[in-house]
Amino acid sequence: MKKLILALLAVATVGSASAQKNSFLVYGNAGVNWAKTDNGGGSTNEGTDWNITPGVGFQFNNHLTVGLQGGYGSNKSINTAINNKATNTNREWQAGVFFRHTQNLNSTFFFWTQLDLSYVSGKETTETITTAGTTTSVTTVSDMYNGFQGTITPAIGVNVHKGLALNFGIGGLGYRTVSYDKATTTMNNFMVTFGQQFNFGISKNFGCKCGKSRGHQEPGMEHRKHKKMTDEDDE
Repeated sequence: MKKLILALLAVATVGSASAQKNSFLVYGNAGVNWAKTDNGGGSTNEGTDWNITPGVGFQFNNHLTVGLQGGYGSNKSINTAINNKATNTNREWQAGVFFRHTQNLNSTFFFWTQLDLSYVSGKETTETITTAGTTTSVTTVSDMYNGFQGTITPAIGVNVHKGLALNFGIGGLGYRTVSYDKATTTMNNFMVTFGQQFNFGISKNFGCKCGKSRGHQEPGMEHRKHKKMTDEDDE
């Protein structure tokens, strides 16, 4: 009887770990950051940025998910000095594909690494306000850019309820190349953000067998019912 119980628990555990197979994954990440530095003498630096990055994909098996991802973000920095104020605003959107490899640690925690390949496009605007005596002049310069970006991001996921999970990350690796329209400039950047940022997201698998049955039942309840009927039959 003990062997039967252990076997049933093993089946229930495997069922929980592989419940997301052949399901649709929908996720969304969001981030906001604000910082201000007082340099003294009336000089300050202030920066605000935020972004949202949703995605949807199909999980072919217990490990591989492929889908579409995108995002939109804004970055604004203000540098203030005596008689001078410069505001730089950057708005950007991106769209592309992603490949995610997931490794279950147990029925609650899992580890995943995602590769994002994206087309990016944005606009940078710099406004400079200069005051000389009683005269104030405003200069505005803007330029468009576009290019490509690839990032690799590892994260830890926590299953909280029937396909719903919370995701936590601390950065990743990336490469980016963009070209500007007016300025004949191409920028190539290799990005390492481990320990420099904190990411939080929510994901949901639709179509998985995460406790999906008649009425309100948890994974493994069918096994427990079968076990009870077997015991009664033995009596």
